[in-house]
Amino acid sequence: MIISIRSFHFLILVAIVFLFAGCVTRTITIKTNPGNALVYVDDELVGESPVTIPFTYYGTRKIMIEKRDADGRLIYERTTAFEKIKAPAYEVFPLDFFSEILWPRNIRDDHVLNYDLAELKPLSRKEQQKKVLKNAEELKQKVYSPEF
Repeated sequence: MIISIRSFHFLILVAIVFLFAGCVTRTITIKTNPGNALVYVDDELVGESPVTIPFTYYGTRKIMIEKRDADGRLIYERTTAFEKIKAPAYEVFPLDFFSEILWPRNIRDDHVLNYDLAELKPLSRKEQQKKVLKNAEELKQKVYSPEF
């Protein structure tokens, strides 16, 4: 089977495009003050801060951070935030085709999130009871709501 010179050049061009095709490496780095706090992203434990995780899709992420002592008690207030990770201009259609497929180098898209944790203030027995009753009432309403 003989292929024409034009077909051969086309095959070489396609091979070069796929061999040298670039990609985008996306990461989220979460730093806390103080460090070594447990970090959850979308309700999944990802490690202790500072932590860097790769991601594929842009959008809103639920970030939850908590720091406990050696006995497992919270020593800083649990922090929950919903962070919108926005796509840069080169990741918006139709430009993303060039940055993902045709650009010959790796592109890094790093997002750094910083959080300061507030110390947990000890509650009096009366405040603890109020908090437990409030949480119980909220849970009761959720259970009996038609949405549950």
